[in-house]
Amino acid sequence: MRQALNAVRDGGTILVQNAYAPRVVLSVPLRDVFRRSITLRGSFSYCRADGRDDFRDAIDVIAKGGDWAALLTRDRYPLGELPQGLAALRDGSRHRPFKVLLTSGI
Repeated sequence: MRQALNAVRDGGTILVQNAYAPRVVLSVPLRDVFRRSITLRGSFSYCRADGRDDFRDAIDVIAKGGDWAALLTRDRYPLGELPQGLAALRDGSRHRPFKVLLTSGI
């Protein structure tokens, strides 16, 4: 979260995807977020229902390896290269990334 706050431009948006443990707190002063007009948007994407567990299922797919795992983890960009990663997604070629992973290297 700190890296995202350091990387986002004033007026930008940070999407926080996934669930966190109860009582996790934002470790930066909210005044700084408000002063910079940053939008924090949450997206709850972790689901357990009907005996299924999205997160565990996704880890199983990646752990088994194979073509899908390679496709889902192939294209990695440091957070500082987000614009290049987004440009790669918009590329019209058939070799464009299926998904871009952002890494912590800035």
